[in-house]
Amino acid sequence: MADVKDKLLAVAYRVLESEGPAALTTRRVCEEAGVTMPTLYHHFGSRDGLVAAVHAVALEKFMAKKRALTPTDDPVADLRTGCEHVLEFVQAHPSVTAALMARGIEQPSIFEPSYALMRHRLERCARAGALRVPIERAAEHVWAVVQGLALSIVASPSGAPPSRATSAGALDAVFQAIADQL
Repeated sequence: MADVKDKLLAVAYRVLESEGPAALTTRRVCEEAGVTMPTLYHHFGSRDGLVAAVHAVALEKFMAKKRALTPTDDPVADLRTGCEHVLEFVQAHPSVTAALMARGIEQPSIFEPSYALMRHRLERCARAGALRVPIERAAEHVWAVVQGLALSIVASPSGAPPSRATSAGALDAVFQAIADQL
């Protein structure tokens, strides 16, 4: 049974990633997985259950990469690397990111693990004496800039995501505002 559920999730994730949330229908997932609708509903209860499970898979893929970063002796550089990894994920998975951002508007708690990891990295910066502002303010600044850049990658009015130089410049600005380089 777990194999069928895993297959449904894999198909749903692939559809979401390649074609976006509008293409993620229960009919499409069942056809591509080679199962019937009752099988999908048995495992997920509804389309919303399937979508929530796919979002959980996407968040876990995202968080696994963030957690895999090995801390160095420079907590500011580690924080910056974490921010850059977020933007790399967004660039590589724009449809998944757009779906996660939309869900995050409805259910902000899905971002708590990511926020907690960012905050942990900021606390390391504070312990090293590298923050110019209180942790809460630094967290607000970093979160806002990275989320803004992510949104501009997936939903730019010009149709083109910001250049690497633009993203780097925005990160430079926030890091100059919150931290002293070690």
